[in-house]
Amino acid sequence: MKSIDRRRFLRLVSFAPVALSLSPMASQAMQCRVPHPLTPPDETLKGQCPVCGMVRPMWARTWITFAPIRGVSQVCSFHCLADWAMKTGQDPTQVMLTVYRCPQQAIAAGQAVIVMGSSAAGTMSPVSKIVFATRAEAETFAGTCGGEIVDYARALAAAKTGVGNENRQINARRLAKGKIVEPTEKDTCVVCGMYPERYPYGKCQLRSKDGRTLHFCSTQCLFAFLDNPSRYMKSPVEPFLIWVVDRHTGMWISGRTAFYVIGSSKVFGPMGYEALPFNSIAEATAFAAENGGRAVDFGEVRIKAIVPGWEAPNKTE
Repeated sequence: MKSIDRRRFLRLVSFAPVALSLSPMASQAMQCRVPHPLTPPDETLKGQCPVCGMVRPMWARTWITFAPIRGVSQVCSFHCLADWAMKTGQDPTQVMLTVYRCPQQAIAAGQAVIVMGSSAAGTMSPVSKIVFATRAEAETFAGTCGGEIVDYARALAAAKTGVGNENRQINARRLAKGKIVEPTEKDTCVVCGMYPERYPYGKCQLRSKDGRTLHFCSTQCLFAFLDNPSRYMKSPVEPFLIWVVDRHTGMWISGRTAFYVIGSSKVFGPMGYEALPFNSIAEATAFAAENGGRAVDFGEVRIKAIVPGWEAPNKTE
């Protein structure tokens, strides 16, 4: 027994230098992996990204604020910042970027040093863009975790290039995870009782904070519901995510950052007059010029603006 114990002891001793040599590598790997999203969420941080719906308590490490553009002043990531800039045709100003390792700290975009494409996890994009307050910190991080050191303008330009493909991939994941739920032939509109599955360019939906998905056949019914939810639901509904279908591509997009054409006298939807959704203000404006009506933001859409003299219909049983 003693000889066996001795052999085991010698084996452990022989491997000790290897174990010690691995420890710096393990330490370096940990530098590339910080809790992102924040685990647990930091509930002292407030905000929700209107472009994708993600919340600041979880995604604070990559949060970005800026001077309001059409009512939007914060997003969760470079991806959503680029998406909003392209939707509105306006580049953001007075941009403040969160320091990745200090989610309570933000610095002006012009002062930030960004490591792009490292092994650290990104937000909304496979190409992470990690913000540091000093070049020395960025160089140390890149030396361990890889990536290229860039300035804010370069990071935003790269984000714009990736938005289209990334949005298609993100939508596929949302559908797979049930964040967006395609209506079935059995689902009915909460407001009018019609079948949203039959209207591929009219269908829209609301996901409540308690996890319910409510289907609508049209934006007319969606905004009728938002005007007075208690008319249609016995239990309170607090909207968390709103999804509509882009008129051009048929792809699901955020209802809060879509642009709508109201008042068209040529194009109608499942319920007649609609707020026709588009992914960008340029597309909405061009459509209105050709088909009548006017292009507006989500915040300007009201059911009585969609249908003058509107009165709530009775839901079909």
